[in-house]
Amino acid sequence: MSNILLLRSPAETSPDPYESVLRDASHSAYSITVLETSFTNLPTLQCLITGNPRPKAYSGVIITSKRSCEAWTTALQNCLSSLRPEDDISHIGLKSSLAVWSKVPFYAVGKGTAAALRDFESIGSSSGIDFRPDIRGEASGTGEQLAHFILDEIKNDDGDNKNTLLYLTGDKNRDTIPKILSSDEGRTQGIELDALQVYETHGASNFEHNLNSLLQQTATGNWWIVFFAPSSSAFTYPILQKYFRFKKAQSASDNAHSGLIPEVQKLVAKVGAIGHVTSSYLEEELMIHVDAVAIKPTPEALLAAISPTAGELPQ
Repeated sequence: MSNILLLRSPAETSPDPYESVLRDASHSAYSITVLETSFTNLPTLQCLITGNPRPKAYSGVIITSKRSCEAWTTALQNCLSSLRPEDDISHIGLKSSLAVWSKVPFYAVGKGTAAALRDFESIGSSSGIDFRPDIRGEASGTGEQLAHFILDEIKNDDGDNKNTLLYLTGDKNRDTIPKILSSDEGRTQGIELDALQVYETHGASNFEHNLNSLLQQTATGNWWIVFFAPSSSAFTYPILQKYFRFKKAQSASDNAHSGLIPEVQKLVAKVGAIGHVTSSYLEEELMIHVDAVAIKPTPEALLAAISPTAGELPQ
């Protein structure tokens, strides 16, 4: 079948869900880390977690990526590590704060983000502090779907008319969720977003080295390249052009030659995208033709998207 290059970090535990599902379907799947992350505003997040100073009464927390989950995890671990064994008051205070957070809905995009949220439970329990987030919206495959899910949830809520949502973001978040939640419908429901950037991303310094090593081992056969997000697409595409030929989008001019390898010797690749946001970015900004779009960020959705055309190559 096909070689499938997944432009995302492999799972920390085996088996990797994307690689496993694709290999079960007789594909050869490879994940390469494309972005490196550093956290920001952790002291602010730690204050929100501990309630010192006392936070606003949040009606929910919006988390759209595993990186935001990792930022919360790191902040929580910092809170736990700062506790002194003899300081009962601090233990009681943190335990009380986390009990409050356990009653606040955590809105997550996709199963992967929801699974990362569930890891919070083990962090607190190892220190004798219970924290079980109320996870909602994981069936939503995109930020747009999650935003509408939140609107429906709050519409059916019998609470007051002010709903402040803590929105944990990165440095490259799109404005889809804020636009929908600040629409007339959102304002009618008293929705206010309190956005906090908790991470920033940049290209992985070893991406091209790892890509070159992979291609030396698996240069033959058909190729799919799967893009997972606009930010990683912008970083990887110039490097990928050195090794692959891409079919241009209909509105694009002829692809410029790139790299030392002659165009005729480059590998030909089909392009897959996770979600319509990424697909639109590839076609409208990078001018790449997208052959398949997974409607949800799951291995099963990706396999379903590429299966009808997996054996064909672009002309």
